[in-house]
Amino acid sequence: MNQERIAEMAKSMIDGRGVAVAICATFVLLVPGAAMSQQEPCSLAVTGVTIIDGNGGRALRNGAVKIGGERILEIGKTGDLDVRACAEKINGRGKYLTPGFVDTNVHVSMLSRQIDYARYFDRLKEIAIEGAQIHLKYGVTTIRDSYGVLEPLREARDAIKSGEAVGADIVFAGNIVGWGGHFSETFRSRKPESYFEEWVNDQITHGTGHDLGWKSPEELRQAMNDYMDLGVNFVKVGLSDHDHNMPRLTFSLRQLEAIVETVHARGLPVEVHATSPESMMMAMQAGVDLIQHPEVMGVPITDEVLQELDKGETICSLHGNNYTGKAWEMVKSETPEKGDDDEKGKAEKKKKADPYSRDAVLRDWPVPEPTTAARQKELKEKNPFTIRENAEKIVETNCIITTATDNAPGMSPEFSRTPNKWRARQLGLGTIASIEALVELGLTPDQAIVAATKNGAIALRRIDELGTIEAGKQADMVMFDKNPLKDISNIRRVNAVIKKGKIVDREALPDNPVYFGPKN
Repeated sequence: MNQERIAEMAKSMIDGRGVAVAICATFVLLVPGAAMSQQEPCSLAVTGVTIIDGNGGRALRNGAVKIGGERILEIGKTGDLDVRACAEKINGRGKYLTPGFVDTNVHVSMLSRQIDYARYFDRLKEIAIEGAQIHLKYGVTTIRDSYGVLEPLREARDAIKSGEAVGADIVFAGNIVGWGGHFSETFRSRKPESYFEEWVNDQITHGTGHDLGWKSPEELRQAMNDYMDLGVNFVKVGLSDHDHNMPRLTFSLRQLEAIVETVHARGLPVEVHATSPESMMMAMQAGVDLIQHPEVMGVPITDEVLQELDKGETICSLHGNNYTGKAWEMVKSETPEKGDDDEKGKAEKKKKADPYSRDAVLRDWPVPEPTTAARQKELKEKNPFTIRENAEKIVETNCIITTATDNAPGMSPEFSRTPNKWRARQLGLGTIASIEALVELGLTPDQAIVAATKNGAIALRRIDELGTIEAGKQADMVMFDKNPLKDISNIRRVNAVIKKGKIVDREALPDNPVYFGPKN
């Protein structure tokens, strides 16, 4: 599917807040391949359930879904569909069914420290599959891995696709093009400290590190073609530093345009890590498909950027799990109220300190004007609030909103002082928090579900295959015990997960725990 088709499709599917809307009022939609699917014998039926189909329209009460093999055969009212011949049936009375969730930014092969890679590098395929399984357990049926070790991710993707392993479908990018790997100046703001760290960087970059910045557009085209030959599903470009408080650019506009044109010519999508107003404008000018965490930058988002996002031609992958809910409560608890512990404020309030008190000071000297470094420090201290305010502005635009998290395994448990500590980026749970975050930021529960399902499929360029509950589409669905349209936190009450037409044994996942025990 080419870029023009994606833009046309996205524009036809979004309303004034960047959320996909229903094109057809009926719940039975025939799509290419539906006729073939309908000839499959019914292997599973869900009856009596309220269907929230992901299109953003009215839910279908007392609905039924017939599945044949990996595909949805029919959707309709219970009693209108003949399910007697279906091999297996689920009574969904009092339950709620949505499409499977899509997390558009995870890192299931990305560990934390040198010691973690040294201990587990030869098991990264298992760890990636484990991550996909934990996501699946919480109803996340597809994950986009935008930064990690290429070979293990490719092997994990292929193992799940072939049926060798159970898990959420994985699509991956490997390196963030233009960055030097996990232990590099572009990612860690430091040079690698050992041969092993240099070696790990090479297993990630495969010729797409920060030395690409030296190359001409034509040389970049060749480098990108060589990289795509390794089997990645999409390309992510590090247009700015990993440190979002540093506004340095990695590529020029003409270099970025060469990368985007080359990737699109191969039929793959391009996304960027862009954490400054200028890098975001460059990305949209070059025609990228998706911007990861566009809310995350060291300064308030500009009106110019918001106006460009409002055109609805770009996907905004929001990481709300990091600054809403429990994460937000932690930020506020750790941030003093204005004036607290502010020695300058206290000094101004006291015209003359009592020379006999413990607050006595010897000087009454003019306070100097803040330096550039001092102003940058103040911006950094305010940054969590800036990021959240940016997100609240973005959800008011026509940008196509998707859910994302940066979920990753993190530190190896045996080398951590706090192995059971709560984290905003926990596998699976982080995705649930990211969907909840969209409601906290201003969307309705229905819009948040569309963002996590249909819009996720648009980001995957698989809208014809999944993302909504429609005839002919892949049977990836989640059933909940309570209504998520009334309270989005009810997406935590998972009753069942269906992946490619089969009921997932959630209690058995992960089936080969490496980083996480079976209770996670």
